[in-house]
Amino acid sequence: MLGAATGAALTAGALAGCAPAERAEGSGSGTLRIAAATDAGESLNPYVGTQSPTQELRSAHLYEGLTHLDPTGKVEWRLATDMTPNKDLDEWTIKLRPGVRFTDGSEFTSADVVASIKYLRDPKHAAQGLAYIEKVDPDAVKAVDKLTVRVGLSKPFGPFKDIWANVLLPMTKAGSVPGKPIGTGPFAVKTFTAGRQTKLARFDGYWGDKPKLGAVDIIEYQSQQAQANALLSDQVDVASGATPTIAKSLGGKNDIKLLDSKGDFTLRIGFNTTVAPFNDVRVRQALRLLVDRQQVVSNAFGGYARVANDHEGGTPQCPAPGLPQRKQDIEQAKKLLAEAGQSNLSFSITTDGLLPGMRELAQVFSENAAKAGVKVNVNVVTVPELLSKWGKWPSYIDFNPFPYLPTVIGSLLPGRVGNAMHWDDPEFVKLADKLFLATDRQQCSIMNQMHKIEYEEGAMVTPAFVNVLLPYRGKVRGLVTDVNGRPLTFLTNVTVGS
Repeated sequence: MLGAATGAALTAGALAGCAPAERAEGSGSGTLRIAAATDAGESLNPYVGTQSPTQELRSAHLYEGLTHLDPTGKVEWRLATDMTPNKDLDEWTIKLRPGVRFTDGSEFTSADVVASIKYLRDPKHAAQGLAYIEKVDPDAVKAVDKLTVRVGLSKPFGPFKDIWANVLLPMTKAGSVPGKPIGTGPFAVKTFTAGRQTKLARFDGYWGDKPKLGAVDIIEYQSQQAQANALLSDQVDVASGATPTIAKSLGGKNDIKLLDSKGDFTLRIGFNTTVAPFNDVRVRQALRLLVDRQQVVSNAFGGYARVANDHEGGTPQCPAPGLPQRKQDIEQAKKLLAEAGQSNLSFSITTDGLLPGMRELAQVFSENAAKAGVKVNVNVVTVPELLSKWGKWPSYIDFNPFPYLPTVIGSLLPGRVGNAMHWDDPEFVKLADKLFLATDRQQCSIMNQMHKIEYEEGAMVTPAFVNVLLPYRGKVRGLVTDVNGRPLTFLTNVTVGS
């Protein structure tokens, strides 16, 4: 789960260390105004325990990782240029990109990587990214020279390069977190007020392709409708989220266009397996049989989705697992519930409604369940309330923008922050261990076995892969679709006309 983080309002004076160190001739011009979901508890610390989509959006332009996912889902080098393992895969040597500077003008070196990894790896900081690098031995992270880092692991691990592409594992200047985080991104903070607005200014000392924009303003709103209203009235240039209903209502008005990103982004219903009756697999199987997936696609997502099959997406390199498509079967669901002694089942699904389609998914599921005599209430709470009881809700709406490997590590293995289901399948864990040592050719077969366990024993209803809809004004050029549902993280070629 990506949720809100603690934080407070900061002013430009408090962020002096984050301001761009230089403004070169030929600097970008134009300001992109982005409407985003409000998150009053956010902060600039990219390592906090839970992060909202708005916080991730901001972090994507301020900080960078060693590697990075491009819009097609491919892992590319970022602050690293090479990672080489020893023969046992329990030690990796990382070569860093030369000539990189932080937004305060200081040089990025191996000392910053060592400090960032050690901070992430320290349990007292409760970083959300910790789960992804738990095999890193913090005492075995050493700077070899100015641009080389050696990382020792507690267990062999093969997909080392892939893991560092996670947005939760950025590199920051040594000693700058948590108070005044400084990154190497293409933008730096000008002003920040939690829950209201962030102003970013282009950093012209950026090592990579420099943005064509001069600034980005992220303005926060309480609802998707409020974002849409701001777009219609030209208070913003792009809305970071819109339900299909809102997106369709905006079409053609005031030169508003729609960016439609298709991929493996999922909204799913989770069930807490430590709470009866969801600890009974028969109940979980019955709940999956209640769902009319095509109705979910049509009604909850307005057709901007495709039917899914109660397992997470794979990778572009791997074929689908070939499992029978699960369809609504009310009679079989009732039979399973009767066998489990739950014929009169009643429960609530909790959601903060943060993302488009969350409330609608819960409502469609409630209507489907009623056909089997199952009463499902939809409990809408605030983001802080949802997160304050994260891991305790009996049933909830969750989302996942990640490829399969980080999904396994962050959401499907026991003890992870994202695993609010508390799902713990021993065979799945064994296969995950095999996956972490597999060659690229072996990974697809192992992933398909893991998908089968999710499909048969899992604790989530995953009815659809959801398109991410981005309404924007016609004067905005250069936006690109993203298979992971985060198109606003790719702003290099974006411009805003008059």
